Amino acid sequence: MPTSARSDLAKQLRRGLLCGVAVALVLVLVGRLLAPTSSMISTLGASGMLVAYGVAAAMCPPRLSRRQPEILSRAVLFGGLAGAVFAGEVLLEYVFLPADNTTYGMVEFGIVLTLYFGAAFLTAWRSGSLPNAALTSVASAFVASLIWIITVLGVFYAFRGSARQTQVLRAEGDYEDFARSGMTDFNAFIMEDFMGAAFFHLLLGLVVAAILGLLGGLAGKLMARLRR
Repeated sequence: MPTSARSDLAKQLRRGLLCGVAVALVLVLVGRLLAPTSSMISTLGASGMLVAYGVAAAMCPPRLSRRQPEILSRAVLFGGLAGAVFAGEVLLEYVFLPADNTTYGMVEFGIVLTLYFGAAFLTAWRSGSLPNAALTSVASAFVASLIWIITVLGVFYAFRGSARQTQVLRAEGDYEDFARSGMTDFNAFIMEDFMGAAFFHLLLGLVVAAILGLLGGLAGKLMARLRR
């Protein structure tokens, strides 16, 4: 990839990721306004993770581009695909209203984890670098996780209070969880649940991607050696 094209991709990706972080932060703060009785800790946790994402979005694309340009292009491809799977699953729940969304979730995460593994596999197969493979997987998860949080909060707010959303929350078992929680304000409970999910998804998504990146990298290196 020419140096100018490499630099342009890094700049565009950094700009896009920072915009995504900004949108996600606004959505988190909107949640606080909609449910002011929810725990401030949950809001701060989700916001703190997004601030960390913002720092990474500002610093990492140029460095990854200098390290190996293909990391960014593959992160855009595999991360975009994984993000589309996340977004599609959220939307399909509201379209088809399944009584139990367990199957949806299993298919969703199965595809996403396969994409993270595949991104690392391809990088290691082409370059032979295990660290670069892991970085490709993590960068893909970074992109996908931002798409996920924007979609899940945006769709939740768009359908807030509707009969369709009631059916979706029932399929996810939120009403049973609320009954067991001991809380008396469902609005606060569900917002805390979303903010907690945002924190852990943004954090653990990268951790899981790193592990899958190492496994995919090892598989890719092994396949490359067998082909020689």
